[in-house]
Amino acid sequence: MELQNWQMPLVLGCAAVVFFLTIWVLALSLKLNRLMRLLNRLVPEGSKRSLDQLLEQLLIKQEENRTLLASVETRVEKLHSLLQGCLQRVGLVRFDAFEDVAGQQSFSVALLDNQGNGVVITSLFGRTESRCYAKPVIQGNSPHRLSEEETAAIRQAMEQPIGHQGG
Repeated sequence: MELQNWQMPLVLGCAAVVFFLTIWVLALSLKLNRLMRLLNRLVPEGSKRSLDQLLEQLLIKQEENRTLLASVETRVEKLHSLLQGCLQRVGLVRFDAFEDVAGQQSFSVALLDNQGNGVVITSLFGRTESRCYAKPVIQGNSPHRLSEEETAAIRQAMEQPIGHQGG
């Protein structure tokens, strides 16, 4: 049987279509195998749930997680706000307050929050008496006159690196 002139292009065209369809079937088979592996991970063998039920459950769980995450973010923001007013900066300066007392037993300590608000406490230790003073600190300054040591303690505290500055 001899092929006529018009049959040869038809045979070649059919062969090309068959080749293309074979490649397409192979590609779809690979995708199907990948999807089946994913489906088997989602729905283990022997499970009574259908894929629809499983997807519905996953969507419900996702919404619960979204709500929980929003709640956690709100709580973190509140904690961050609260932390701004907590003790975060400490500066300590020891010194000899009196000529007859050695060993740097006197001190000034600054206890400040993130904005530099707090207190500076000074203890003066002498042979016969000791004194203690507390002065408020507002944004790194005090409305009261400060000694050199108190100023140094506040400066030391304010220079400490801390977390996020400001509200």
